[in-house]
Amino acid sequence: MGRAMKFTHLDTKEIETTESYFFNQFLGARIQSGNESNEGFDLIMELGRDEQWLDQNWTEVKKNDLKYDEDVNQYIILTLAELANPQTLSLINKYLVNIRSDIGQEAVGFEDRAKTYLAYKVNADFLLLNLGLFNSDSNLLGDAYIDKGETYYYSAASSLKAIKGGRSGLSDVMEKLSDRFGKYVEILRAMKNRHENYFSFHVRIPDAEIQRFEKELAEETAKRQKPPTS
Repeated sequence: MGRAMKFTHLDTKEIETTESYFFNQFLGARIQSGNESNEGFDLIMELGRDEQWLDQNWTEVKKNDLKYDEDVNQYIILTLAELANPQTLSLINKYLVNIRSDIGQEAVGFEDRAKTYLAYKVNADFLLLNLGLFNSDSNLLGDAYIDKGETYYYSAASSLKAIKGGRSGLSDVMEKLSDRFGKYVEILRAMKNRHENYFSFHVRIPDAEIQRFEKELAEETAKRQKPPTS
């Protein structure tokens, strides 16, 4: 992920980073929609347990770990913030396929595991954000493409584990996104519905305001072009 970018709210003139903005937007939507973080996570389940107990109860331990999703919050917030970074577009355009296509048909031919991971990750992120935020009919789509999003994140996690030789923090995040893909789509839809312009740095300027600005700009330009009087 790239560095946070600063922007200025056109209405309040306040300066904020894209990360802090989406942090407030996303977590606010979680609370408002009744999807609070770490629901059902048992903080003390593994405390004081020896390796033998953990090995014998690994299924329950894994299920409990999947309920902790502060790391997923951070991943989604950073992914949203990256949308404002022009450098991100080159990577997205390199691997993104049409929503009706299947990236798996292309990824199967990749010899480089890193490319396979990126292909699944980019398209999984696209489905998540498209179904949650960008599609004009996102609230009417129901469960369409939910299964595909789950599969993409699972494949991204599997590819990353193959690269790293085992689990990592990021592969765990991908598994959590796969396990509850529909839940995070729901949170993003709640985020979309909270504000007309959830990207407040892309606000819609009223026509009257644009006309006033154009008039002032024309007057200022005319003044500067007018030759000085001696």
